[in-house]
Amino acid sequence: MAKKKFISNRLGRFAELGKSLTIASTHLAIEKIEGALSKKEEYQRKVLATKEIVQSMGELKGALMKLGQMLSITEDLVLPPEVSAIFTELQKNAPPMKDEDINRVFENCFKKLPEDLFLEFDRKPIAAASIGQVHVGKLPTGEKVAIKVQYPKIAKAIKNDFNNLDSLKRLAGLLFPKIPDIDSYLKELKRSLAEECDYRIESQWLQEFRDKSKERFPQVKIPKVYPEFSGETVLTMEFMQGQDFVDSKNFSQDEKNKLAQLLYDYHNFCFYELRMIHSDPQYGNFLFNQEEIVFLDFGSVRTFDREFVLDYISLLKSIENKDVKLYRATLLKFGFFDENDEWKLFERHLDMVSKLYEPYNREGTYRIPKSNPVDMIKGFVETIDLKGRKSPKEEFLLLDRSHLGLYTKIKGWDAEIDWVSSKLAGWSLYET
Repeated sequence: MAKKKFISNRLGRFAELGKSLTIASTHLAIEKIEGALSKKEEYQRKVLATKEIVQSMGELKGALMKLGQMLSITEDLVLPPEVSAIFTELQKNAPPMKDEDINRVFENCFKKLPEDLFLEFDRKPIAAASIGQVHVGKLPTGEKVAIKVQYPKIAKAIKNDFNNLDSLKRLAGLLFPKIPDIDSYLKELKRSLAEECDYRIESQWLQEFRDKSKERFPQVKIPKVYPEFSGETVLTMEFMQGQDFVDSKNFSQDEKNKLAQLLYDYHNFCFYELRMIHSDPQYGNFLFNQEEIVFLDFGSVRTFDREFVLDYISLLKSIENKDVKLYRATLLKFGFFDENDEWKLFERHLDMVSKLYEPYNREGTYRIPKSNPVDMIKGFVETIDLKGRKSPKEEFLLLDRSHLGLYTKIKGWDAEIDWVSSKLAGWSLYET
């Protein structure tokens, strides 16, 4: 991606995104002329449109890039593989900030340059993402550390992105033409990103997850935070090592099975017992060793109240028992459907979801089925009109995001795991 000056003001971001959306819309418009293009030409235009949008996301960072990263974890479940690969580039090839911007962040946070604070500080980042980038350094006492540095004015840029709601909705509509109303999801994304912009909050989450996980899950590694070298826009953590997800696929199948089980059981422990989850499952936030998983980033965390978890358990039980009455009541409570929807819609929906859920409801160890579950969902969605429907409760944005990240990792490892035991252990905590 070509480097451009970072734009944080509302009008500048609106104009930059608007330009990309216009170009993308032009690529897609010809598709709507019946018979104008072959299937191959239609596909090529979709790729061109997506490239235009992705480049804009990468340069603008903030909420726009976060949306792209969220899409990238779907791999080929939602988007064609070639298009999904373009989004994946956002996880590792975001344009880095300039030296003078790094200096400004440290001077505002510590009244010092990074070289005055650390024994060593490598100005070339090892990762660059939507809100900040990560550098390697050494503390004065010699410990090797990872230093996350926030982009200047990123909080302002994110605020301005949400002031341009029409552009965000247009972007979502271009990528997913049949998308329902997404106001509640945008509200949740706004809340989540506001928290991500304060590294002091992430520091607290890192410590809390680390304290609550180390006894039950010693193979889950969470970095130690160095508070005296951290602040609102700089976060200094223990440097941890491991393989990225792509390289972890080269582990033995037995090792991958154990890692998948660990990841799944830890997710259930966090959701049912702690009632909070690490909710940014993009691959860059994890490292893997043969017997352990490193969680690197706790900027995005979602908490849940007891009532939500109880209702979620009821939803899963209604699916297992094919109880359409309980299923309808729970879906209405969560905001998935409307009171005026016909019973037949709930019956058809339960039938579809039961088929999707069935492989994960059997005792023993099983792999994820080879079929793409999104294909079945698409078939159902095509029979109903989603336009204008409200999106479900905002809790589901990050919960579904976490579930999708879990699914794609286990699927990518082709792992065979026990889907039932840790789930039932979690449910037992809510039995009266």
